[in-house]
Amino acid sequence: MAKKLKIWALLILLIIPAFISLIRPGFFWMQDDLQAFRIQQLDKCISDLQIPCRWVPDAGYQYGYPQFNFYPPGVYYLGELFHLIGFQFIDAVKILFVLGFVLAALTMFIFLRSLFGPVPAFVGALIYTYSPYKAVDVYVRGALSEFWSFVFFPLIFWAIYSLIKYGGKKYLAWMGLSIGLLLTTHALMSMIFLPLAALWGLLWVVLEKKWGVVLKLIFGGLLGLGIGAFFILPAMIEKPFSHSESMLGGYFDWRQHFVDINQLFISNHWGYGSSYLGPGDDLSLSTGHILWIGALLTTVLSLIWYKKYPKISTAVFVLNTLALLVLFMTHQKSSFLWEKITILAWLQFPWRILADSIFLLTIVSSAGLFIIRQAKIFWPVALAVIIGVFVLYSSFFKPYEWFNISDNEKFSGVLWEKELTISIFDYLPIFAKLPPTSKAPDFPEIMDGKASFLSYQKRSNWQKGEVEVFEMADIRLPLFDFPGMKVWSNGKEVIHSHNDCRKQEFCLGLISFKLAPGKHIIKAELTNTPIRTLANSLTVVSMFAIALLFIKSKYEKSDY
Repeated sequence: MAKKLKIWALLILLIIPAFISLIRPGFFWMQDDLQAFRIQQLDKCISDLQIPCRWVPDAGYQYGYPQFNFYPPGVYYLGELFHLIGFQFIDAVKILFVLGFVLAALTMFIFLRSLFGPVPAFVGALIYTYSPYKAVDVYVRGALSEFWSFVFFPLIFWAIYSLIKYGGKKYLAWMGLSIGLLLTTHALMSMIFLPLAALWGLLWVVLEKKWGVVLKLIFGGLLGLGIGAFFILPAMIEKPFSHSESMLGGYFDWRQHFVDINQLFISNHWGYGSSYLGPGDDLSLSTGHILWIGALLTTVLSLIWYKKYPKISTAVFVLNTLALLVLFMTHQKSSFLWEKITILAWLQFPWRILADSIFLLTIVSSAGLFIIRQAKIFWPVALAVIIGVFVLYSSFFKPYEWFNISDNEKFSGVLWEKELTISIFDYLPIFAKLPPTSKAPDFPEIMDGKASFLSYQKRSNWQKGEVEVFEMADIRLPLFDFPGMKVWSNGKEVIHSHNDCRKQEFCLGLISFKLAPGKHIIKAELTNTPIRTLANSLTVVSMFAIALLFIKSKYEKSDY
């Protein structure tokens, strides 16, 4: 145990340069500057016991939004935990990025150690940490959820491999849990990665000739889907009730974002810009020289030493093939596949799947160190790789610009106005023709009749107020309509519509209803639809099943 702790401590020490620039007061520039806002909005959900959080109150210019009904919430719950123990929202974001670096390195080390031993695993974890694309995810794009996918890739492969190799309920539990966490962290990464994980499982079932474990693997996958059901099912089934065209067209059209051979394998360019049509992108879209050269050399070694290491060599050939296929999908020559497999359009950027190729090539490169572990060149090569990683890539891991601000500045004034309207078309409820151009009013509007609001309160997924109606009145709430929205007056449900568009340049699809004369306590709230109720139930059952597997695994005989 002491030896394990020492190597883990050394690994963490060597990855500190990747995130040291984040450990200071303030916040940094990123392209997706909604990370702190998302945690802040989820905090409002938690305060109202809206669990799971689906509707956030301030997005959509404060008309409310089904943000976490469609955007994976997983990592933001962890960010909320850090906020609850006292950290600012902006500090919670920085902690999540730091923790993402640390956990991805540790999960990769644990996984690679199970295949190749500690030293190849150690080197592989460093290569994985300092891949140029990970620097892009953090310091250019600010893609927090995608960045956290790197934590779960190794965990899923490790759980699958260990379940096949050793059996045991704990590996089944880890498989289900890690798949579920990936699904709720980044659904698009899951779409590409989980088929690769299935092929990884099939590979080792064949190599180990353990066909009896196939049902366990299927069950583990179903557990993972169950864990992620609370998010995945509503996101898929209720997608027609939100606008998505802005996420597929214009800048986000996949046709503009292919990578050329020079960018993938030759260039070591670094920049903080965006990707555009053609090869002039001012950001790194490279696999990293060390990765592809290492994978190439490992392929040669696997051919030479195939008889001595048939299983590892076979795995190298399969993983290299998959990595090449993934890399092919980032190149314009693959456009015919993107045209045919229309679901791929949701990835928006073909280069986004570089994440998968980096993971696969890291495994292959580490296998090369395993093959030469008894040769005299082993330690010089391992040391050269570590030095090369730092020389080539460590300078990428720093912010473009730093702002000496706190939560107070982030959530007030011009910066707050910006948060309310960034990506305002994404997930806009379908009943709104276009996004609002001004902030939602504090009180409902009286469209017809005579009425006066005595009080009104807005919370995360509900609004409530007291109104005195003097003659039959048409009321329009400052709240988008969406499946599951219900309205009550004095405890009785009121029929509402979303087509009262008077005094609007274009219809916003706001909740409207009629009230008879008298005093009314009205409340509008997002409730669960049948699919949300089913999805929540599947998640609870799956969580219980995984907890039971972990408990039962304590009574199993150790596999080692």
